[in-house]
Order: sequence, then C-alpha cells, then structure tokens
Amino acid sequence: MRDFPEVLKKVFRRFGSLVLVLAGMLSLLWMSGCASGSGGSFANDLKPKGETRPGTRVVALEYLTAFENEAKASYYPLERLAGCEYSADGTLIFCDEGRGKVYGLDPGTYRWYEFDPPMARPYRPVDVRVDGFKVLVLDNGGGSIYRYNLSGSWQGQQLEVRRVDPAVISRAIAFDLDRDGRMIIADQAQQQVLLLDAFLTLNMRLGDYGTLDDQFASLGGVTFLPDGSILASDTGNRRLSWYGRLGFFESTIGGDFAADNPFVAPAGLDCDRFGNVFVADSGCALIHVLDSRLRLAFSAGQEFELRGTPTTPVDVAVGPDDLLAVTDQARSAILVYRIIYE
Repeated sequence: MRDFPEVLKKVFRRFGSLVLVLAGMLSLLWMSGCASGSGGSFANDLKPKGETRPGTRVVALEYLTAFENEAKASYYPLERLAGCEYSADGTLIFCDEGRGKVYGLDPGTYRWYEFDPPMARPYRPVDVRVDGFKVLVLDNGGGSIYRYNLSGSWQGQQLEVRRVDPAVISRAIAFDLDRDGRMIIADQAQQQVLLLDAFLTLNMRLGDYGTLDDQFASLGGVTFLPDGSILASDTGNRRLSWYGRLGFFESTIGGDFAADNPFVAPAGLDCDRFGNVFVADSGCALIHVLDSRLRLAFSAGQEFELRGTPTTPVDVAVGPDDLLAVTDQARSAILVYRIIYE
C-alpha cells in the first residue's frame, strides 16, 4: 500500500495526455449539448442568463392620450392606419395606407403636418422608420422606400425593393434598420425576411413559406434587437421567429402547439433600448410585452379605460420619454401610453 501513490504516478505519466484529451472532448460535448437545447415555446435557454438590471424591466403601461379620427383633426379622415414611428426629438409619425398619406406630430408646437406625396402611383405607405435626420417610408404600392427629412419634404428614392432580387416578385409590408445601417424587409409575397447590408445589397433571405421552424405562414412586422439579432412576427403561425445577428435561425416564441402561447395574430413589433419587445396583436386586441430574454412579461389592453383600450392594434413604436404609440385600425386612432419600468 505504501507504493500505491508511486503506481498512480507511473500510470499518469504514461497515460496522462490521453486522459486530458478525453476530458477535453467530454467537456466540449457537454457545452455543445447545453448550447443547442432550445426546446419549448419560448427562447429562454438561448438568451443570456444574467438577471435583469434594476430599472430595465417593464411592469406596466399607463394610458396617456388618443388621437381619434375627428373631423377637426388635420389628418381627418383616417381610412386604414398602418405603421408608426418616433424620432429622437419626439416627433410621432404614422402612415395612412388607405388615403396614401403620412403625417407627423411636431413635439414643439403639438401640430400635425402632412408629408409630401411622391409622384409614384399607387402610393400606399405601410411602414416608416427614422434614420438620424432622415425619415424612410415604405410604399407597398410602388414597391419602394422613399426618403424624407423630418419636416416631411420628399428627398428621393432610397431603395426600389423590386430590384433587390429581380429574379423573384417581392411585396414588402414592413422594414427596420439597425445602428450599422443594415436593413430587414418583410416580404409577404415570398414569406421571407430580406437581410440587406449597409450598402442595401441583399445578403440573405430568411425563412420560407410553411408551418415548420424557420418558416412563415403570414409575415407581419420585423425589428432589430439591440444586439443586432432579428425578430419577425408570423401572424399565420401565431408566433415570433428569432434569428441571430448573422441571419441564422435560433428559435420561435409561441406557436399553435404551445400551451402558454399568448399570440393570436401578432403584427407590428418594436423594442426599447433595454431589449424589451412590444407586440401589437390585432387578433386579441392586446399589446404583449416580452422581456430581454424573450419571455412574456404581461399583456395589456382590457384594463384601460374606454379611450385607452385597443381594438385592432397593428403597429407599435417606442419613443423618447418612455412613450409607446399604437396604431389601431378598427378605431382609426393612435393610442399613446407611458412605459413603466422597475
């Protein structure tokens, strides 16, 4: 027994390198197994595990005001509300697809003004984004994205969607930009998300038509998350699809076969600076709030007073001062809430 440690030393000297190699392989296999575990209806295991920092968790929405379809309003009459957006200075912009109009609310004078219409017809603005001092408007009728300044003056065509990939027929219904200048476009004709680089050149097509993972039945809204990953709403499959920064499919949130699925017809999406996601669900008249790990925090809508209750929300926009705007098609109104953090 006295010589037993010496025997172990001899064995380790002879087979030690093999043991270390086997241990390393087992460690890599264990790590890859943990990383690929993405079962369930929510993508909890794929997001960072760190605790939410104080003051970054959304706990409630507080109703502030509504811009109704009244005859005295300068935008009257509203026919078919679509996308909305806030600029950094607090200008609220929304699209009226039915009348072919885009309006902005000046935060200083609190007056509405109309954007210049382009020469192209038919003009059906369906979505809008602010990129610095530029306002980009997606025209579903002309298949183009037009460029404006913040005062609403037309400055030209930013992109002709039909020329992004001339080999296929595209019908863009929503888009978004990230801080690097990349663009994503929801192509409802092909049921795919187009990922464009900073030069607006097609980099990748995400998804396909169908009901399986990485497929869409009816694309709705799209948004970039703060880390550069991509989130798309799939109205037909009652879920959201999450893609990594490079465009590779990661997971779905919700779905027809998820017991805890809160979505009925998810449409427009937006996120705040902390990564919380806001989803307009026109099927159940609710605004869903997901935390930075894409877990459902709560759904809001029925608890508000009559003027603050959404009926058919189609898009959401996060603005400065913790504001959240919602375009409601059935009510022909823009609802404004305050985001309450804790």
